[in-house]
Amino acid sequence: MYAAMGASDQRIYIIPSKNMVVVRMGNASDPANPSFAVSGFDNSLWQKINAVIN
Repeated sequence: MYAAMGASDQRIYIIPSKNMVVVRMGNASDPANPSFAVSGFDNSLWQKINAVIN
């Protein structure tokens, strides 16, 4: 997996083994802490991905 993390909680995830690319644009998911490395978006995303692939 490859990841890029940008300003205001923007993300790009590339998961070659699953032929998957995830792009998140928009406002920070936690405006009080926009540069936090792992956000609520990440937790929700991985829960949903795990539910589909497992």
